[in-house]
Amino acid sequence: MSPQGGIPQGFFTEKNLLATGGQWLWLYEIEVPTDPPTRYRFTRNPEAVTFRTNVYSPFPITHSVVKETDAGDLPTINLTVSNVSREIIGALELHGGLIDQPVRILLTHQEMLLTAKAVIEHDFKILSTTATEEAVTANLGDISLYETFFPGQRMMRHYCRHHYRSSGCGYAVSTVNAHYLSGCDKSLDGPNGCAVHGTSETNAGVAKIHPDRFGGFPGIPTPTTEGSI
Repeated sequence: MSPQGGIPQGFFTEKNLLATGGQWLWLYEIEVPTDPPTRYRFTRNPEAVTFRTNVYSPFPITHSVVKETDAGDLPTINLTVSNVSREIIGALELHGGLIDQPVRILLTHQEMLLTAKAVIEHDFKILSTTATEEAVTANLGDISLYETFFPGQRMMRHYCRHHYRSSGCGYAVSTVNAHYLSGCDKSLDGPNGCAVHGTSETNAGVAKIHPDRFGGFPGIPTPTTEGSI
């Protein structure tokens, strides 16, 4: 978990002191998928903490340091909550172990409560949970690889990645103009490609931004049998 921006340097100096007059506060938010969703807010502090108008109630809760392995796994942490009162286990049983539910962990300082600033603020999802008579431990991670599509965009030599008439495309000839083109074949110089849309812009009397806006990458090498581009 990385520090947030915009934090006064004095608080980082305070963090590094051997003794401090103020108190650092860990705050936790766990969402339960009721209808509507319920967000529980806890603190390690023995007294309730009000931060950003939200009240964080005292509760036995802690988390581990971020775990990273040399195998390239995604970093995870463990969040441990007391189960002595059996309050947590009920939510687990009713809502599928709270898998995929959002969790937020924040670190702030007593003197920062009125500024609504957190030194650390990170959102996680619950990847798995285990329960004993004493505690419930949730394994938290940033993303689930099973729900993520890679890559977000494809880089292709002869095919535009932009949606037609989107901000990336930029084609803005009015639909009532006689030179308006209702579609695009996504090519650079095809029969209804980017260059043709540049001609359409010129004929319509608007700024000519095509084919400069072509969303493909003509410079990508094309392998040949002789190893050249």
